[in-house]
Amino acid sequence: MQDLSFSFPTPHFQLGGFEFSVLIYTFRNVYAPDEAQMTVEQPGDTLWAEGKGLRWAGGQMEMPGRFEVRARICSHGIRVKTTAEIQNPGEDIRCIKVIVHGIPDGKLVNLINAQPREIPQEGLNLKYPEGWRDVGTPLVVMQTPENEMFYFRSLDEKVRDKRFVFVRTGDKLNAELIFEEAAVSMTNRIDAPEWEIGWGKNLAEIYEPHRLHVEKCYGLVPWEERTDVPGWAREISLVASIHCQHWTGYIFNDYEQVLENLKKICRQVEGKRVLAYLPGWEGRYYWKYGNYVPDERMGGKEGFRKLCDGAKELGVHVMPMFGINVVGSHFENYEEWGLPSEFRGPGGSQYGGSVDWDGSRHYDHNSNRNLNPAAPRWQNRLYGQVTGLMEEFGFDAAFFDIAAVWMNDPNHYLYDGVKQLMERFKKYNPDMLLAGEGWYDGLTACIPLLQCGHTDGVFHWHDEAYAPMFDTYARGFGHLCLGDVSRGSTGVHELGYNPIKKCPLRKGIIPTITIVDGTLEKAPDAAAEICKDANAYAELYLKESPAGSEWR
Repeated sequence: MQDLSFSFPTPHFQLGGFEFSVLIYTFRNVYAPDEAQMTVEQPGDTLWAEGKGLRWAGGQMEMPGRFEVRARICSHGIRVKTTAEIQNPGEDIRCIKVIVHGIPDGKLVNLINAQPREIPQEGLNLKYPEGWRDVGTPLVVMQTPENEMFYFRSLDEKVRDKRFVFVRTGDKLNAELIFEEAAVSMTNRIDAPEWEIGWGKNLAEIYEPHRLHVEKCYGLVPWEERTDVPGWAREISLVASIHCQHWTGYIFNDYEQVLENLKKICRQVEGKRVLAYLPGWEGRYYWKYGNYVPDERMGGKEGFRKLCDGAKELGVHVMPMFGINVVGSHFENYEEWGLPSEFRGPGGSQYGGSVDWDGSRHYDHNSNRNLNPAAPRWQNRLYGQVTGLMEEFGFDAAFFDIAAVWMNDPNHYLYDGVKQLMERFKKYNPDMLLAGEGWYDGLTACIPLLQCGHTDGVFHWHDEAYAPMFDTYARGFGHLCLGDVSRGSTGVHELGYNPIKKCPLRKGIIPTITIVDGTLEKAPDAAAEICKDANAYAELYLKESPAGSEWR
């Protein structure tokens, strides 16, 4: 993790046993409050600091500007609020950092992968929103060697960039709490929401007020009361992830084989409890993202129609996979609908990236671009394709890949785009189930069913580390890269193989089975165990007795 190679002198503030300082960042430079032009008052349990100047070049140069720091003692610690303004034409403030000095050392205990994480010598940078690895809600909890709980949280009411950074300075540990303004709203002034820094007896004591805060901010509704969850979706106890075509063109299951797999599954789990999730249904996975049409090699339109009709006869609901923000740039007229929709970073740079689809050990295949679903041309194209296919083939669920991705795009505010797109789908078909990959708190308001995240085969169950934060409002299911029970194949996913083949049996996570070529024939007993979990899930959490028999 990079850092300055010199000491930037900043005024330090003290309140409630905490010591902190402030830095201000534009796209051109970094600034600190000018202590010589600062007034500080500390009446009672509060602190107020105001200044009329900034310093840069490590304190060697002056810049006109203003800043204000307000802090107060609260029930569990302190709350700190900062504002700043720079008086330099054309220079916008990107973010503002609160540095908490000399914090206790310990292990981070509430990250998405739920495993206690020590802070390495080189430091640690955790980002929100980040639906796979870091922070799904802007709260980080540290457990000290004395088993005390020390935490940091943002009281922002919007989905905006936060970074929790832990830096070792000699024998001390500092926490950097960074708020970045939405790029669409950046000006020469920044008004950061409050940070809370405090202590708690246990995770529940820390999480519960934060959960209630998040619930209020995003209008979250308990799962049982959500109006965007159709009645049929509340009966699902098994997600059958049936993989179709790999990026290379290798077919795991064509449309006829998908239906045959569903027939076998329905001998063990009642059809109405099965959600058929179809990655790579449109043909070459990721290669055809952005241009969704049933693939001729897998049976074409007629084959896909027979699949959807056959599933309906079984009582099974079909959920094809779509990319919400990834497309192939090789499609016709890309420059008209794709190019204007491409993600940009907050400074205006192009955002890109790929995965190693073919085992070349290289990530630049130049086959995909990243688009913002808030961009009207891309949103309209995706909406039109999904609804047109629903109209033609009669499926009633849609999965949106990489839904939890975040980019602070200066052209379009990403979160509003996702929210708007989901609202359009529900207006088109109120009985439609919406699902997506990854999780962060605000995303729960838009998408009720969320695929659990992963990092290189290590699964992150979203109901960890404090289940009510997730499963009060949503349900999860096993990630696309869950290994199949015969050989651990991840099918169309780039991971290749994964030793994790089964989800835990608990309320927030719907049992999931990965099916690739020959899975049910090669490992019938292992597959049957997951079906037993599905039936047990129905008994435990769905208040009805499930049906089930034998494979054959």
